Amino acid sequence: MMFCMEQFKSDLIPFAIEDLRESHISKTKRPGKLFEAASLPNKIIRSEGVDELSHKHGDRIETSELVEDARRLYRELQDEYTINAPVKFYTGNDIDNNQVVYSVVDKIEGKHFDKVQISDEFVSKAEGLYASVSRYFLDKQNDDGLHLWDICGQSQYVYGRRSGEQEDRIFLIDTDIWLSKSKAGLYLCVEWLTRHMTGVEGHLKVKFIEARDNIAQFVSLPLPENLSDFERENIGVNIDHINDFLNGKKLGPSPKTAIPPFE
Repeated sequence: MMFCMEQFKSDLIPFAIEDLRESHISKTKRPGKLFEAASLPNKIIRSEGVDELSHKHGDRIETSELVEDARRLYRELQDEYTINAPVKFYTGNDIDNNQVVYSVVDKIEGKHFDKVQISDEFVSKAEGLYASVSRYFLDKQNDDGLHLWDICGQSQYVYGRRSGEQEDRIFLIDTDIWLSKSKAGLYLCVEWLTRHMTGVEGHLKVKFIEARDNIAQFVSLPLPENLSDFERENIGVNIDHINDFLNGKKLGPSPKTAIPPFE
């Protein structure tokens, strides 16, 4: 299955810290380890240190503000873009009294896209997902605020259901906090999206028409203002690759990982 350091008052965390046990899903010792708690049998709990979150965001935003922005953006993802991302964030300390942010997500009994038995229902829901993600990036290019940038990869989604539910749906299960203000970085996000889409479209033997229309609109927008020469050059490469996708060229693996600056 799948910032500046500050003293902050802990949220009311819905589990006892001493009762956390490492989930079998967690495979590494890096920040972001996954836990479970007997009191929350249908949840997975991620712990990430405040210093790690601060570093990821350029030490330019207080933890409390960052967490509140993440709460707002994930609610927006669900309410405005119908992308199922059931997550709640809590600030507090771990058992060693380190400042951390806990994210609590629902356990999903499901499969990644390449393991799902292909059906008309699944194809329709996959089309809807990529239409929503592409519209999200299109909207954010016209918005001066923060956005979630790490929501492109098909491995971040599963098709299945929560405990007690009867209908299979697509869920975003990788809901850690990666926020950005970078308009230049959005071009890299959309390039990532096209490379993930090309694999899913090939697997399902369809083309996601609405998503492709949104992506075509994205690359037709005027470039952001006040770009550096370096940013302009990178965006040109991103746009070339995106247009290759729109023109039917078979794409290779995803581009090398790069993190859009927080600005």
